[in-house]
Amino acid sequence: MSGFVLFLLAFVVSSGVLFGAARLFEAFDKRAEQWPALWATALGVSCLIPLAGMSVRALPASLWQPYTDTLSGYVPLEPMALPFVEQMFAATQDGGWNLSGLIPLLVAIYGVGVCLALTRLIRGRRRVRRIITLAKSLGHTAPSANGNTAEILLSRHIASPFAWSRIGTPKRQFIVIPDSFVHVMSGPQIDDIIRHEAAHLDRRDDEWGLVWRTLLCLGWISPFAHAMFARWSQATEIRCDMAVTATQTDERRRAYAKTLMQALHLVADRGRPSPTTAFSTSRIRTEKMRLTHILTGSRPAFKRGRDRFALSVAAIALSVSGAFGLAATAAADTPAAKAVNIISGQIVTGRLTARFGQTFDPFKNGQTRNHHGVDIAADIGTPIYAPADGVIQAATDLYQNKPAYGTVVVLQTRGGIQTLFSHLDAFDVQVGQRVTKGEQIATVGNSGRSTGPHVHIETYQNGTLIDPSSVWDLSGD
Repeated sequence: MSGFVLFLLAFVVSSGVLFGAARLFEAFDKRAEQWPALWATALGVSCLIPLAGMSVRALPASLWQPYTDTLSGYVPLEPMALPFVEQMFAATQDGGWNLSGLIPLLVAIYGVGVCLALTRLIRGRRRVRRIITLAKSLGHTAPSANGNTAEILLSRHIASPFAWSRIGTPKRQFIVIPDSFVHVMSGPQIDDIIRHEAAHLDRRDDEWGLVWRTLLCLGWISPFAHAMFARWSQATEIRCDMAVTATQTDERRRAYAKTLMQALHLVADRGRPSPTTAFSTSRIRTEKMRLTHILTGSRPAFKRGRDRFALSVAAIALSVSGAFGLAATAAADTPAAKAVNIISGQIVTGRLTARFGQTFDPFKNGQTRNHHGVDIAADIGTPIYAPADGVIQAATDLYQNKPAYGTVVVLQTRGGIQTLFSHLDAFDVQVGQRVTKGEQIATVGNSGRSTGPHVHIETYQNGTLIDPSSVWDLSGD
């Protein structure tokens, strides 16, 4: 499978899994509704996993191969799915499936989607800057907890108040209020709105929102990523509401809730809200949840250092394990439909699925075993060629009274090297026959104790078991 397709699938799957996990946590603890860091972390990690995984694959194999070998186990379970994968993504003959041409189309569709999303984001930011340029200053400023001040502006081009700050320049901060609000709302109500927007500036929500929106442009294909961003946006609004009402009396909270309801009516009358973080939106579910927190007097949760530390550790662990898991998948997938070469000759066209040494046992769930050879997955009937000149020592359906091997051919070559090929479908040689390098000696099968069509290769030197890769080039390059 193409690395690009794997990248997209990894993003969709990881974002789906993380969104589901965050929703599960939210169901367990309702306070997660007001924890923006949870949703931001889930979104960030879902993007980081495929990026880090493909980055790991770009490093020299000696740095990551031992770890991905352990994760994947290289067990011959994948060969059962190999015919379908090859049929979908590899060129076939005789009018068979050939969907390899779809990959450039997918790349083009994805690229167009990214360009459109980025264009929309850039146009939105420019629109906001134009609104600020045309807005009228009220001559007032709002202090913030970080020591900066935000200029209060009045605009007739927006439907809902919003806060804006220039990236990397926290002193350039603005709170923009629709002129319609000034005509219908009281002074205390306007003050509440300004405090709400000032809380956004203290938290730098507009700047972080730009980061998450940029990630969404790159991952526009995943509905789970969009859902996580919506949850983050919702949580930031709830947190800013709490900054205004958490220490207020019931009467003041009810007054603030009335302000929010009045803003909802004005937004509905004027159309879509500002593209930045806005005081009120047309999302009824979000506003209903905000009203619930306002009227119950909810206080900020998950602010302790240990909560942040636990979330950071979980994010790092998920990123690292996910990255190596993706690298392992890519490592197992990239040799598909490639020739596994032996010096200048060829053994079999297939995919390396199990290496020599300690691996997971496909017949004993969760246990490991010492794998005595390497496994190469291929379709039944795929030719197997002699790796070098030699003499056939065995060609049998029952080798050394071990039916688990299935049909076996053993080839003796120079230097005391003896190579066994097992799980064969059939053989084309007989005992004592001399063969030359590149001559067909057997075909891939699924005989004996096997999890799918493949050939198992064992190599001995002067009777001692060795890694076949140390003698034959099984890299597939």
